[in-house]
Amino acid sequence: MATVHFDNVTIRYPGAEHPSVDGFDLEIGDGEFLVLVGPSGCGKSTTLRALAGLEDVESGSIIIDGRDVTREEPADRDIAMVFQNYALYPHMSVAENMGFSLKLSKLPKAEIKAKVREAAELLGLIPFLDRKPKDLSGGQRQRVAMGRAIVRKPSVFLMDEPLSNLDAKLRVQTRTELAALQRRLGTTTVYVTHDQVEAMTMGDRVAVLKDGVLQQVAPPRELYERPVNAFVASFIGSPSMNLITADDPEFGRVILGIRPEHVHVLADAPSTTDSEPVLDVVVDLVEELGAESYLYSHRVDAPDVTVVSRLGAVAVPARGDHVRLSLDMTHAHWFDAENGQRLQRGITSGNLHG
Repeated sequence: MATVHFDNVTIRYPGAEHPSVDGFDLEIGDGEFLVLVGPSGCGKSTTLRALAGLEDVESGSIIIDGRDVTREEPADRDIAMVFQNYALYPHMSVAENMGFSLKLSKLPKAEIKAKVREAAELLGLIPFLDRKPKDLSGGQRQRVAMGRAIVRKPSVFLMDEPLSNLDAKLRVQTRTELAALQRRLGTTTVYVTHDQVEAMTMGDRVAVLKDGVLQQVAPPRELYERPVNAFVASFIGSPSMNLITADDPEFGRVILGIRPEHVHVLADAPSTTDSEPVLDVVVDLVEELGAESYLYSHRVDAPDVTVVSRLGAVAVPARGDHVRLSLDMTHAHWFDAENGQRLQRGITSGNLHG
């Protein structure tokens, strides 16, 4: 186990005008499960690859357990990486795949066998040790790839979209197993994903990136309840937070952020108040998810603005219906319209615009 410290790391590909990762500064605790999340091209995989020693660092330092490894070769960093591609040797059995790196290290056969069996027991792979990869399901192959990393007992696990090739149901099951396994092993883990739901359910902390810049790092609940800017507010949460522009006497042009669970369909049509604004909308879609449903609509006065609300105990409207939505302002977030940064002081009034 080990700590990991990115000290103001900048990474730029040859010929690129802008860096792929810019001034990345982050401390990862011993035994922590840290998730890097963000849209495609934000620099999360590049950051992980730099930690692995697979990308050159233009400036700054990468420190593992107090040792500067910025210029060290990947093999000298005591890390193990799990990729999206399982990269299993098709001609080898599960046991041979899991123990291959140990064989290269010239460990005694008995020791290799013991380490492989220990990892296989953790991963539920004992019945499959003699099988070839072609005889395994996608989830089982991913567990073999994990086992290959586990047997090395590295200081740090690096995982780059390891569940992307699995179907939706198996992905949910496997991420639960993976998070539980990491907590059992206690190995410091840096995990990359573009899926914010995956990030929120797995990480001790989540680091959100955009355009190579770290936006916010915090526990999942804090990210959800107190995003530092409009980007994090819209990226974290499913469905996304509603962002509505408004004019405020004190702050000028602002953005009101409010999550779908705090937007309610009104059975009646009360008058609008400053404390609880009401929006007139037209229904576009009702998304039925079993335990809950979401209403997607557009504003009558601004047809290009979509508003999402979670349906409560009301009659489900049909597409094209006109309904009224009330906004629970006790849960409102406010952001500067110019730079998207969170406003430290709350706003209780404002004229909403599209």
